[in-house]
Amino acid sequence: MSLKYVKLGRTGVKVSDLCLGSDLFGFQGGADEQVSRRILGGALDGGINFVDTAESYNEGRSEEFIGRYLKDSGRRDQVVLATKCRSRTGTGPNDAGASRYHIARAVEGSLRRLQTDRIDLYYIHSFDPATPLDETLSALDVLVRQGKVLYIGCSNFAAWRLAKSLWISDVRHMARFDAIQSVFNIVEPGLEREVIPFSMQEGVAVVPYSPLASGFLTGMHPRTGPRPDSKIFLGDAQRGPTMTPWYFQESRLGVVEKLRGVSERYGQPMVRLALHWVRQTPGVTAPIFGARTEEQLKGTLEEWNTAPPVEAMAEVRQIADAFAASSPM
Repeated sequence: MSLKYVKLGRTGVKVSDLCLGSDLFGFQGGADEQVSRRILGGALDGGINFVDTAESYNEGRSEEFIGRYLKDSGRRDQVVLATKCRSRTGTGPNDAGASRYHIARAVEGSLRRLQTDRIDLYYIHSFDPATPLDETLSALDVLVRQGKVLYIGCSNFAAWRLAKSLWISDVRHMARFDAIQSVFNIVEPGLEREVIPFSMQEGVAVVPYSPLASGFLTGMHPRTGPRPDSKIFLGDAQRGPTMTPWYFQESRLGVVEKLRGVSERYGQPMVRLALHWVRQTPGVTAPIFGARTEEQLKGTLEEWNTAPPVEAMAEVRQIADAFAASSPM
């Protein structure tokens, strides 16, 4: 099973079914610019054409690193480039949110840092309760009409908010969300309950992040004993937590142990099993993975391109289904 190219929802554009995330580009303990450039080059050489970033990632350094690499390499048109706005980027009262005011400023900043004349997919990073949805969608529609943005999407929206957004766009003849990005993995399966079925029905691409639960599903972290206290584990005030401590609950630790058992019985890395569980979920377009070293990139591509045995994945699905059934809505 190798990397494939799939339609982004109902649109005509095709993206690799694995997306490179860049929240570790320019992050302390993550990838510096030279490493980020090598990761980007390796990803494109490996067939990935879908890259995700955000204005808020590491004070804009992620966008800057990507922009300089794409300009210097001449590979801009080999990439479907996604970025996001809404998260806080400064101390001012309008340095966050999904208002027309913030969006108009944010898109110009992202275009400048990315050194491009267009953003291929522009997400609202999370729902903004302070701004009416019609204001947000109207502002995004203007950007599409101007050609600064080609497609729009949302991130971390509940299914009913996505439905309301699509209705507003429909009745007002505005650009609509063609992609949704939210967390989805074996120990955070909530997306499968409403968002994925609804998105499949409406032709919205599902681009889940954290398929390995920030490394929790690799089995590399101890069940007992001290937890990591590095910034990679804890995150920071602006970027938020990465592998949040709440993963380390008994029910989730139990899933990891069961996954480890499948891994040992079939001789399959836990990373491979966790990635392919997401990949094999109907309705998933392209999971987002992060890498802070070239080795992590190569390892992820290898696992993605190697299909686990059918019997192993059947057991993984049984484990995941049992956990989902016992989890609160």
